[in-house]
Amino acid sequence: MKISGLGTMKRGVIFVLIVILIAGTLAIFSVSPKKSQAASEIDQQYTAGTGSVPIDAYLGRFAQTFMPTKTKLDKVEIELTNVGAGKSANVFIRHFVVGVGWDEGNIASVYDQTLQDGWNTFDFNDVTVTVSDNESYGIYVVSAADGPQWKYTSGPSTYDRGYAIWQSNDMVDWDYNFKTYGYNPDTPPTPSGDQPGDQGTTGTTGTTGTGETLGTPTSAIAKPLELTAAYSETDRGVKLAWKASTTADIDGYKIFRSENKDKGYTKIKETKKDKLDYIDQDIAASKTYYYQVRAYKSSEQSYSSNTAWATVPDDIAPAEPKNLTVIEATINTISVKWKKNTVSDLVGYTISLYKGDEKIRTKDLNKDQDSYDFINLDSGTLYKVELTAKNDKDKISSPAVIFGATEYSEEMASFFNLLNIIACVVILALLGFLVYRVIIFRKSNKTA
Repeated sequence: MKISGLGTMKRGVIFVLIVILIAGTLAIFSVSPKKSQAASEIDQQYTAGTGSVPIDAYLGRFAQTFMPTKTKLDKVEIELTNVGAGKSANVFIRHFVVGVGWDEGNIASVYDQTLQDGWNTFDFNDVTVTVSDNESYGIYVVSAADGPQWKYTSGPSTYDRGYAIWQSNDMVDWDYNFKTYGYNPDTPPTPSGDQPGDQGTTGTTGTTGTGETLGTPTSAIAKPLELTAAYSETDRGVKLAWKASTTADIDGYKIFRSENKDKGYTKIKETKKDKLDYIDQDIAASKTYYYQVRAYKSSEQSYSSNTAWATVPDDIAPAEPKNLTVIEATINTISVKWKKNTVSDLVGYTISLYKGDEKIRTKDLNKDQDSYDFINLDSGTLYKVELTAKNDKDKISSPAVIFGATEYSEEMASFFNLLNIIACVVILALLGFLVYRVIIFRKSNKTA
């Protein structure tokens, strides 16, 4: 007896086997033997640029130079804007020696990669680079006419290990937004955080106001990735951002900071698990801060993210005074208190009192003062208090603002109490009248 469809079934099975064989073969040969299987981390970066310039090839060469600290270069990223549909670019890595110039040819290349607005990653086979004060490297970007624009800062820039090349000119005060990724093959690169045996970055202990230091990590919680740090003039702080842990049920993230890249990390902030950025405004001029982020769940925490850092300019304004509060108010006084600013360049505060929009008093205070009493005020009046901090470069912080009201005099208080009593009597009388009218209305309806 013939079974209908048997031939069709056999052909289907053979087709599936052929597809599986082809897919397996492609998977095997698609793995580059030169590409490192170890995870890399951000080595060099600049991310604070808010301007943008076109990088059409006919205008000249456009590149960002950098000096790596890791001997293997894995990939680079650049931030672009105004990218038109279907636009692409070639990216080359080139080598430079002081006193000699740029080498002929490229040490790594990515051709005809489609671009998008935002960060674009150019991945290539890992290349060996030299860590030296006399050698640097360049990210050269070649794009056709009417191409994208590269985000940048026209100076002065905070990145001090390279500069931008614009229209074939070295712009030593400029920097494009970029990131380089690398690792040292003689030491284990930082794993991804979700594999057994993850070693991560552990750091060492120290003390801050929080008192919490880097604890013993566990590989059961995947660590956050691609931490970035950049000083923001607009926010007057170091802006941090990172990619989420792949562990779904974490409680959140702990942010650790140090002034030494290799030790002294202490917690400065915790965020919820859906919060993947933070602005550190507790900073001082001219200092470099290093950051690590860990995911945590209950008392457990992941290994650290990569270490990111930012240098604060030397001419920033001091931070806005913290915790300005009214601690006491009487008939004719208002007393306020705040948390002292501890930065070394602080010279003092200025406190001002407003009645409506009119500034009626102002006073300069020394840097050690953390409270002030306003006296001889009008009773029963609402006032606004503003407090600013000033450093030794005459930079003034944003104002901290609080409102406070003096109490009424005993006579006025008695008068208002009497008004309250009269108001209550009137309201009760009106309610009684309304109830009476409702009752009369219902009775008239029943007899109708």
